[in-house]
Amino acid sequence: MQTYDLCLINPPKPYLVNPHAQAPLGLLYLAATAETNGVWVRIANLAGAGMEACAWPIPRANIYGITGTYLDVEAVNAVARAIKARYGSDRHVMVGGPIALSANELDRDAIDLVVVGEGEGVVQSITSDDGWNYHDSYICGAPADVNALALPARHLWPGPFGGNVFIGGTNYFGGGSATLLTSRGCPYSCAFCAGPALRASVKVRFREPGSVVAEMESLVVDYGVRQYRLSDEHFTCRREHVEAVCAGIRASAILQHGAGLAWRASIAVNPHDLELFGTLRSAGCREVALGVESADPVVLNLIARKGDPFDAREALKNARTAGLRTKALLMVGLPGTLPITGRLNAEFIRADVADAIAITAFTPIPGCAIARDPEKYGCRLISERVKRSLCAYGPDGLNAIEPAIEIDGMPDAEFARQMRETIAAASGAGLLGKG
Repeated sequence: MQTYDLCLINPPKPYLVNPHAQAPLGLLYLAATAETNGVWVRIANLAGAGMEACAWPIPRANIYGITGTYLDVEAVNAVARAIKARYGSDRHVMVGGPIALSANELDRDAIDLVVVGEGEGVVQSITSDDGWNYHDSYICGAPADVNALALPARHLWPGPFGGNVFIGGTNYFGGGSATLLTSRGCPYSCAFCAGPALRASVKVRFREPGSVVAEMESLVVDYGVRQYRLSDEHFTCRREHVEAVCAGIRASAILQHGAGLAWRASIAVNPHDLELFGTLRSAGCREVALGVESADPVVLNLIARKGDPFDAREALKNARTAGLRTKALLMVGLPGTLPITGRLNAEFIRADVADAIAITAFTPIPGCAIARDPEKYGCRLISERVKRSLCAYGPDGLNAIEPAIEIDGMPDAEFARQMRETIAAASGAGLLGKG
C-alpha cells in the first residue's frame, strides 16, 4: 500500500446544502507548499461522504492535516480517530483553520497538533529533513508572504473546483468555477467575526496584481475555467490594488481583455462610488456581494460594522448603475436588536435595493468578540444554541430560527419573531438564497 508523506483532508460537512460548492483554498495552498518542498502529498475530500467512517477514502500517510470550522468539531474528531484506528497511533494528525479556536473541544488523544493562524510555515517545517519535531500541542502559524507562495495545487483536488457562484445559478461561461484570493486579512474587526482571533497580523497583505492575473490565465489555459469567486474578506479595501488587478485583466489577451471571464467579489459597503464599480465591471466583474449585515443603525454601531444603512443603499444603487448584479448579506439575531429591527430590515429588502439576499443567523463563533465578552455587547449566550449552523437553510430546508443570545427586555419569542420577519421579507420578495 502506498504511503504518502502528507494527506490533507476536507472533513464531512453534512450541514451544508451543497458541500461541493467550492474547493477549500487553504488546503490547496498547503498542498502547493508541500509540493514545492518535494513532499508527496494527497488531498482527500470527504465533504459529501457522510459520517460513516468506513466510507471515507483516506489514504495511508505519515502526516495528516485536517481543516474545519466550529461546525466541524464532531467530524474532525471522528476523522482523526479513524486515522489512528486504521493506520496506527504513530500517524501524526494536525488540525487547523477556524476550528483551532475550538481546541478545547477537540480529541487530543487523536489530534497531536492544533495550528492557529496560517499553516504554510508549519507544513514547510514538518515536511523538512528534520521531520515532525513539534513537542507542543498548540502553535501559532506565522503570516505567510503572499507573494512567495506557490499557486494553489488545483491539480491535486479530486473533483470540480466549484459550482454555481452567481445569483440564480447563472453561468456566463461553461467549465464550472474556481475560487481565488488576491489578499489575506481584513482591515476591520467586526464583533461577530472570528477573523481577528485567527490573524497573526492585523495588516492586509496583497498579492502582486500580475500574479492574480496569471492565476486567472492559468485557470483558463490549464482547466478551461473562466468563472471566479474572489474570496478576499474585503476586495475593494485598497483602491490601488483593485485598479491594478482590473488593469491587468483588461490587458490580458487570454482573458479577452475582460470579456473572456466572469467573476464576483465580496466587499464592504464603503467605498461605494460609481467609478469604483465601473472599474470592476470593465474587467469582467458581474456581481458583488455586500456585507450589509443590518438595516438598523443601532445594531451596526454596536457590532462595530463600518458604514450605515445609507451607505448600503448607495453602494447597491451605484453597483447596479455600473451594470453589476448585487447581493446583500444580512445577519439576524445580532446583539442590539430592537423591536423595530425586523421591520427596518424588511423595509430595506422590499425597497428593491438588491437582486438577491443572503441571510445568516448570528452565532457566537468561538473567538469572536461577542463570544469572548457577551456582557460588553449587552447579551448572554444561550449555551444549547451556540453550536448551531449560522446558515438559514440546511439540507432539510429552513433551519430552526431562534436567537443564540439573550437580550434584556427582549423575550425569546419576540427575538425569534424579529429574525423571522427579515427572512420572510426576503422570501416573499423572491430574493432569498437557500444555498
